[in-house]
Amino acid sequence: MRLFLQNNKGDHTPLPLMRLSVYGVLTAVFFLAASCASVPREVALAGLFDHFEKTPQVLVRAENTFLRDMAASLDDSTIGTLMSVASEQKNTEHGPIDRNRLDKMLLRADALGAGISWDGDRNPGIEVVFAGNFPSLLTSLSFGLDDNWKRIAGGYTAKNGKIYLRDPSGGQLHFATWSPQNPPPLSDMTASMARRSGILGSNADLIIYLDAKSALVTQMPILDGVTLPFDGILVRVTRDAAGPSKGSPDARYSMVFQIQMKDEQAARTYKPIMKFVWVFVSNSLGTYGIPFSPENSIEQRGSLFMSQPVEMSAQQLVDAILALSNLDSGPNRALPNG
Repeated sequence: MRLFLQNNKGDHTPLPLMRLSVYGVLTAVFFLAASCASVPREVALAGLFDHFEKTPQVLVRAENTFLRDMAASLDDSTIGTLMSVASEQKNTEHGPIDRNRLDKMLLRADALGAGISWDGDRNPGIEVVFAGNFPSLLTSLSFGLDDNWKRIAGGYTAKNGKIYLRDPSGGQLHFATWSPQNPPPLSDMTASMARRSGILGSNADLIIYLDAKSALVTQMPILDGVTLPFDGILVRVTRDAAGPSKGSPDARYSMVFQIQMKDEQAARTYKPIMKFVWVFVSNSLGTYGIPFSPENSIEQRGSLFMSQPVEMSAQQLVDAILALSNLDSGPNRALPNG
């Protein structure tokens, strides 16, 4: 005997079919809930640099606290300028900046990983990955419904410039200044550089690594004709724990420069030269607003040369980074030539 259910209108539905429908609805709800669920921090941060598509010469990692302070230190005019540089549309008039989307994204972001690379071009290639609570489905819907973004194969493109977002996955938002490719090219060297440089193991709020082969390093005139046995330069920036709450341009930071030599023997051999190089570098960086004192020297610690801490506000720090970046002028403007 077949079993039937009777609804209020007198219709009869076979019980097996009713069960199948209920199971289908529950399954759909389960997968929807799973795709919208919060992404654990450890999952989002795992492999922060694993999906980069180009090998960078400059690598950056920033924690949420610095990202919030940085956003508070940028006015709409500066953000508009950065948008123009990224989109290669100079002197473009931008409408009001949508800080609501920026604030929401930073609230959900635990960390940022960024890479800058030059392939002989005047303008650098830039990749940025935000890792945090970015559920794949909801994040995709958000960009799909945003009038400023357009759906393309493999992700989304900003309508007002050359900024591309890969399809969100694993709690990460992967932006780049070039369009997605299928299959995406992966740079194993980026993750290797992140591990080797110490970026992944540092607890600094902002950490920047300049590879020894970077255009920012090799073009310094003081190094013409001189081959120094070092791997790179690491900049660690740590927030004062007693400072104001997140999102303040007045937050205080301590900056330390670290030059990584090949080994301790190389550090001892080149110690006089490195002290001379540091005088040049600190004087050059001082022209960009980093307040080095004449007494700020570097000291050898094994294979490393460490500077004394430099105290700065978040606003000073952001202004110095913007001055140093000068992205529309290429790598040769990174440091003065005299």
